[in-house]
Amino acid sequence: MPDNPAGSSLLLDEYFDSGDERFLDVLFRSTSGKKLGALAPKWYRDSRPFARAALLRYIDDGCDRPQHRALVKHLFKLAEGAGDDEAMGHFMIAFDRLMRRRVVDVTRYDWQSRDIVQTKVLRADDSTPRDRSSAEQENRFSRPTRMYLERRAWRYFRYLGYRDPQRFARAMRATLPLYADADLQTPARLLDSWGLMHALYWASPVIERNPRGVSVAAGHTLAQLEPAPFQAEVWKDFDALLDLLEASRSRTVRTWTLQWTRMHFAEELKRLPLERILRFLRTPHDELQLLGVELLRNADGLQTLPLEQWLELLRIENADVVALVAELMAKHVAPERLTREQLVVLAISRIAPVAELGFGWLETRPVRNADELQAVMRLVNAEAPLVRERATKWLLGFATRFEVQHVREMLDARFEDVRAAAIAFAMSDSRFSTDPRIWQSLAESPYDDARAALIAHLDAIEEQLERSSIRHVWAASLLAIHRGGRVKKQVIAQIAGRIAATPSLASELLPLLAISLRSVRPPERRAALGALAQAAYRTPALRQEIARTMPELVLFPEEAA
Repeated sequence: MPDNPAGSSLLLDEYFDSGDERFLDVLFRSTSGKKLGALAPKWYRDSRPFARAALLRYIDDGCDRPQHRALVKHLFKLAEGAGDDEAMGHFMIAFDRLMRRRVVDVTRYDWQSRDIVQTKVLRADDSTPRDRSSAEQENRFSRPTRMYLERRAWRYFRYLGYRDPQRFARAMRATLPLYADADLQTPARLLDSWGLMHALYWASPVIERNPRGVSVAAGHTLAQLEPAPFQAEVWKDFDALLDLLEASRSRTVRTWTLQWTRMHFAEELKRLPLERILRFLRTPHDELQLLGVELLRNADGLQTLPLEQWLELLRIENADVVALVAELMAKHVAPERLTREQLVVLAISRIAPVAELGFGWLETRPVRNADELQAVMRLVNAEAPLVRERATKWLLGFATRFEVQHVREMLDARFEDVRAAAIAFAMSDSRFSTDPRIWQSLAESPYDDARAALIAHLDAIEEQLERSSIRHVWAASLLAIHRGGRVKKQVIAQIAGRIAATPSLASELLPLLAISLRSVRPPERRAALGALAQAAYRTPALRQEIARTMPELVLFPEEAA
C-alpha cells in the first residue's frame, strides 16, 4: 500500500498539523472537494512559515486540479479580502495560465475585393488532453469561470493602483518576476495573460480588450507593441527598474523593462557604475548581457578592475561579451599580470579574439626550461584554427629541445593539422624517426592519418634495419598488425622469445607484445603466451612488469589472489 494514498483525509490533517513537507503531496492527490473546501480558512489563517510557503507553492501549481475548485475559490477570496498583495500576485499568474487559446487559419470571402482571404484568429483551445478523462475535465473550472478569475485577479490590482499607486507599484515589482518563459512562449500565450497585458500595455493602441480576451487591434502587429503600463508614473523609478530587470524570469518582462528604462532613463543607463554592469554580464540572460556589453565599453574603472574579474568575464558563455572583454583587456591589462598557465588557457579558447589575445602575449615570453616548455605544449589543442596554426609553428621552433613526450603530445593532438606537422617533423628528425616509442604512439593512435603515416614510414625503413635489431622486430610487428599480414603469429612468437631470452628488454618489448596479442585470434596467442609464462617462471622479476603492461593477463592466479 502506498505511503501517501490519494484522498487520505487523515494524512492530510496529520501532515498539515505537524508541518510535514509531505502535506502538499497528499493535497495534490486529494479529490475530496468538501474536505478541501473546509481546509481553506484554517490553512490561510495559519501563521506558520510552513503554511505560508505551502500556500504559495499550491497556487503556483496552477489551481487546476480535479475537485480543487472549492479550495481555490475559498483561498482566493480570503486573500482578496485580506488585501494580501503577495498571494494575489501568485493568483494573477496562475489564473493567467488557465486561459489558453490557439492561432487558427480562417478562410473567408471578401465581398469588397471579391476575393478569398486567409487570416489568423485566436480561438479557445477546448481540446481535452489525452491523459485527462471526461470526468476529470468536468471537475475543473469551465472556460467562462477561468475568464472571470483572471479578470478578477487583475481587478484587485487595478483598484489598488487607484487607491494606493505606490503600493501597487511594489506589488507589481514583486509579481512580474514570477512569470516564466514557459508561461509566455507564444504570442497566443502572451495575449492570454490578461493581468500581465494590462499591467504592462494598458494604454497601448496595438491591443484591444473584449469579452473573449486580449487581441491585436486591426492594422497592427505584436512587433509594434511598446510599453504603455497602467499607472505609468509609478513605474518611473530607475533603481527599481534595474532590480526588476535582474530579477525577472521571463524574456517578455525583461524586454519590457529594458524598453521602458531606455525610454525614460537613457542617460542614467550610461552612467551606471561598473559593478552593476558586471552584474548584467554575469547573468544567463542575453538581453542583460548585451546591455552590459553596450555599457562596458565606456564604463569608468576598467583600469583598476582586478585580474580575477577580467578572467571571470572571459568565461561567460556569450561570444559577443567575451570578444569585447578581450578587446578591452588588451587595452587595460598589462600582460605581465598573467602567469604563463593563464595565458595558455586563454590561447586554447574556442573564441578567436580570446585565443589571439592569449597567444599574442604568450609568444613574447621566453621559454627557458623544460617545465615551461611542457606548460606551452597544451597549445597543440588550441581551438581557434588561426591561433593553432601559429602556435604549431611556434612550438616547432623549440624542436631542438624536444624529448619523446613532446613529439607524442603533438602526435596525439585532436586536430589533423597539428598531427600532420608533428608526423612530418618526427619522420625527418633522426632522433625520432627510428625511435620505437614514436612508432608505438602512432600504432596506438585512434586517428587514421597517424596509422597511415606509421605504415608508410615503416615500409620505407624496414629494409634498412638489421633483422636482429629490436627496431626491426618493432617495425615488422606493427606492419603485420596494421596491414593484416600473415606473419603475425611468427612475429608475436619472436617477440615473446626475445623477452624470454633477454629479460632486460622486457620494458621495451612488452608494450608491443600487448598490442600484438590483442590483434590476433586466441589459437595464435598460445605459443607466445607459453613462452611468456616460461620467462616469467624463470625470472620472477618479470611478473610485475607483465601485470602492469597487460593487466588482463593472469599467469599466476595464486599470486593475483
